[in-house]
Amino acid sequence: MNSPLQASNESRSPKFQITSWEYWTLGHTTLIASAVIAAGFVLRVREACGTFLNPDEALHFFIANRASLDAVYQASLTQAHPPLFFFMLYGLRLFGNSEILLRLPSIVAGTLFCWIFFKWLDDRLGQPAALVGLIYAACLPTMISVTAEVRQYGLLLFFLMCGLWFLDRGLEKDSPRLMLISAISLWLAILTHYSSVFFVAALSVYACLQIWPKKVSRAAVLTWLAGQLVTFSLVVFLYVTHLSKIKRTTMTQQALEIWLRRSYFHSGRDNPLTFLLARTFSVFQYIVGQLVVGDILTIVFVAGVVLLLRSKIQIHSSRQLTLAVLLILPFLLNYGAGLLDLYPFGGTRHCVYLSIFAITGIAIGTVLLTRQNLVRATTITLLIVVSCFLFRTIHHPYIARADQARSRMNEATAFVATQIPDNETILVDYESGVELGHYLCNQQVVYSRLTPDSLVFNCGNHRIISTVPDLWAFTPQTFLTQWAYLVERGYLKPGEKVWVCQAGWMVSLDEDLGTHSPEFHDLKTLKFGNNIRFSPLTVGSEGLAQP
Repeated sequence: MNSPLQASNESRSPKFQITSWEYWTLGHTTLIASAVIAAGFVLRVREACGTFLNPDEALHFFIANRASLDAVYQASLTQAHPPLFFFMLYGLRLFGNSEILLRLPSIVAGTLFCWIFFKWLDDRLGQPAALVGLIYAACLPTMISVTAEVRQYGLLLFFLMCGLWFLDRGLEKDSPRLMLISAISLWLAILTHYSSVFFVAALSVYACLQIWPKKVSRAAVLTWLAGQLVTFSLVVFLYVTHLSKIKRTTMTQQALEIWLRRSYFHSGRDNPLTFLLARTFSVFQYIVGQLVVGDILTIVFVAGVVLLLRSKIQIHSSRQLTLAVLLILPFLLNYGAGLLDLYPFGGTRHCVYLSIFAITGIAIGTVLLTRQNLVRATTITLLIVVSCFLFRTIHHPYIARADQARSRMNEATAFVATQIPDNETILVDYESGVELGHYLCNQQVVYSRLTPDSLVFNCGNHRIISTVPDLWAFTPQTFLTQWAYLVERGYLKPGEKVWVCQAGWMVSLDEDLGTHSPEFHDLKTLKFGNNIRFSPLTVGSEGLAQP
């Protein structure tokens, strides 16, 4: 078999012979890849340092910060995620609870994902496509941010990529052991995030298309089939014990109708074809972190798949059609789930697993459109990545780095401790309660039920009343309703001073109240950055909130 360098050279016409610089680059691909991965690791560490946990991160730790694994599991059943990541956080607490430590597993897993992704691309497509794909995976703004948080996505991408790489290696070497490692990786992915089901389904089709022409040994096939059976059983177990129950919750309905509304199909309002096109483009926009560049790279992806099917690039130990099916099928499966309102499809982190296929197609398109000139392809890729950083499109929810500085949270907690008397109540929505509880209570939050729609916890001598999880963030209507109910039940008394706190993503209640009701035009707000706010209100003689 020819080396990638020889193959690249032989595939060109004399007009496009490689330059000495490209020859050197091809000969030092591993060194260059190591430098790119190191840069990606540094960028992820920088992203993770110096900022307080966002509400989802604090909530993940709150779920994991329990007395036993069984308690963690029971708490995880309230979330739309499998339990593995919470179990990992439970064990990580033994080493501390600083932001950088809690984010470190995602950083390491996201970095390892980049290396395995590069190795897989190199095995399948050769060095030029591998380097292009690696630069995108390691350095795109979104790929950095989603793998530098206390969330599942770094581990998810790592496990999925292990499943794909070891499957291909197992088929190539006819190795039952490698097939088993692939299956175990996919089981871990399913236990990490439910989006992995689409990946696993596409990979099953891909494996079938690979196994038949290769005439793999019976032992390897039986190992793969056993892995498929366990995978199916695991998915059924998680559906029966978890998914079938949470799909009926208020929070799930809010995601469908509010937070992720555009990523679900709404019959009577949306057109299926328009939904497919718009949401597919939005996936690429989200992955690259820039709207215009995302649109361009969507076209590059399509061009890459078309050129792949026309056999314009050599695929090692595989067929062009098989790889094209792998690149397209996950998008179609996720699209179908979006049509049926089963899972969001669009520019959201919930679809970040699609980055594996999107970046692969983009890498193929970039290399072929640059006539397999490695220097030209990587230079263009680097320029695209830099432009995505310089002209980044903000995807909500979002907190600017300056507003998420840990010093902002330190100032806020110091204000509560020194400036708010013990006898004055703090009223928060659930998002803000998770944030405030994590830092003000030193991660030791114990909720008690106050009313059917509210909870209460104490940090030191401060009483903090919170909404239930279904009411994630206050709107003027929900706030005034909550206020009136607490007054009616005697939990807030006429003349009492109450501090309304919002901390996190959705913190515009003070501004919205001023727009909603004239009496709140003069509402004073103390801000610690733009995303932590305290507003003092007094319970009026008739129970109304007064600035």
